Amino acid sequence: MLALPLLLAAVPPSALDRGPVLCPIRRLTGRPCPGCGMTRALSAALHGDLRRAWRYNRLVLVVGPILAGMYLRELLGPPARRAAGP
Repeated sequence: MLALPLLLAAVPPSALDRGPVLCPIRRLTGRPCPGCGMTRALSAALHGDLRRAWRYNRLVLVVGPILAGMYLRELLGPPARRAAGP
């Protein structure tokens, strides 16, 4: 899970454009869901292309900082406590 942002930063957004549509709602209805384009938007944002990220999905302005905060908390936070054995 911690490697996912690094993967998104390594893969250019244009490579994700060529991939198949994975959203089950879009595949079923033909209409995009509110999350459609978020992976490409996050990849574009990680590459510093905020205009392109905005075009992919405007919710990237909300989701991106939340995911960044969660990532940093997981990366820098204290290690998980192990349950005491019997």
